[in-house]
Amino acid sequence: MEDRLKVYREIAELMFSVHNRFKELESKPKDFGTDDLLYSTEIHTIVAVGGNPNSNLTELAELLGVSKSSVSKFVKKLLEKGYIVKTRARDNRKEVFFELTERGWTAYRGHEIFSEKLFGKVYDILKKGEDGDALVVRRFLEVLNEESSRIL
Repeated sequence: MEDRLKVYREIAELMFSVHNRFKELESKPKDFGTDDLLYSTEIHTIVAVGGNPNSNLTELAELLGVSKSSVSKFVKKLLEKGYIVKTRARDNRKEVFFELTERGWTAYRGHEIFSEKLFGKVYDILKKGEDGDALVVRRFLEVLNEESSRIL
């Protein structure tokens, strides 16, 4: 029983270590191939626009899990930096959509490469395991996410 508790504590310590590394990764701007440093909010907005063409502010807020006013700030910066452009619907001139520019697509692809480097080994490990292993990991993380949400 004591050996199990030791393993459980080690798992908890590893989770916190991973959490802290991700916080550090998120806090530092990175170059995703455009010779410009982008913060995590900016690159995640670029990824949301690239993965969901012709998204409006409301859709981007939902995708990113933030308020419309937050997305509005992200979008304003990205418009100024030349990563996205605004377009309007022909039938509804009030409706504004966003699309990536060529520079935006370069950053989008750079983020894909970064993600592959970051998560590629995890995918390889999960592929080598048995089918149930990935399900156990996913369920563990789902429960942890739910419980931490309740505490907040």
